[in-house]
Amino acid sequence: MPRSHAMPDAAPAESGRAGERRQAILQAVRANGAASVAELAARFDVTYQTIRRDLRTLETQGLLQKAFGGAFASPGVAHHTHDERHIVQVAVKRQLVAALEEFLVQGATIFVGLGTTFDSLHEVLARHPGVLIATPNLEVAHSCALKTDATVYVYGGYVRNKDSSVLTLADDSRQRFKFDVAVIGASAIDRQGTVQEFDPMEVDLVRSILPHARQVILVAHDEKFDRHAPHVVTQLADIDVLITNGDPTPRFDDPAVLGKTRVIALA
Repeated sequence: MPRSHAMPDAAPAESGRAGERRQAILQAVRANGAASVAELAARFDVTYQTIRRDLRTLETQGLLQKAFGGAFASPGVAHHTHDERHIVQVAVKRQLVAALEEFLVQGATIFVGLGTTFDSLHEVLARHPGVLIATPNLEVAHSCALKTDATVYVYGGYVRNKDSSVLTLADDSRQRFKFDVAVIGASAIDRQGTVQEFDPMEVDLVRSILPHARQVILVAHDEKFDRHAPHVVTQLADIDVLITNGDPTPRFDDPAVLGKTRVIALA
C-alpha cells in the first residue's frame, strides 16, 4: 500500500523538474541563439536522450526549432521584445541613423531592414522629400508614413510575436524594386566578419533583397560585435558601408575581413 501511494507523487515531481528544465533550455537557446544537445545535457546533468525529448516537446509547442545535435530559436519568436530592444543604446542608435543623411538623396528608393536601430529614421527622412521606403519594419513604416512625405511599401507576412517586425512570405514582391540603398541591421557580427541573425525568415528576406541594391549599408552599434547568432546574412566584405560607433577593427581576428567596406566610425 505505501508503495502504491508513492507512485502518483513521483510523476508530478518529475513533471515539475522537466518543466523547469525546459524553461531553462528555452531561455538558454533564446539568449545564445542556439544550443547543442551535449552542452545542455552537461548543464542539467541528464542524458542526451532526455534533452532530445525536451527539445521535441519545445519544438511541438512552437518555441524553438530542433537541429542536428541541438536547437535554435524558433522563427517568429523575437530574441528580445521590441520594448526591451527599444531602450538599449537609444542615443547611440539615433546618432548612427543620423549618419545615413548623406545617402538619403531626393527621390531615392530605399530598403530598410528590421531592428529598433531604425526607429528614429523618420527624423532624417523628413528632410529628404520624394523617397520611397520598402520595409518589413512596422515601426519604420508607421513613423515614416505619418511624419514624412515618403511613399511607404510594407512587405506582407506574419507579425513576429511581441515585436514590430513582419516575417515576410516569399513572393514576387521581393523583386519589385531596384533599390538605390539597402539599409540593414544585425543581431551579431562575429570575429570573422560574418553578419548574423536569429530568425531564418528575416534572413531569407534580406538575402533576397541585397542583389537588388546598388549600395548596401550596415548600421550596427558596438554591442553587436563579438556576438553569435545561428543564421548567416552576409559577410562584411560584401557590405559597401558600415556605420558604427568606435573603431571596429580590434573586434576582428583579421581586419582584412572588412575588405573594401567603407567604415563610418562615430565617436
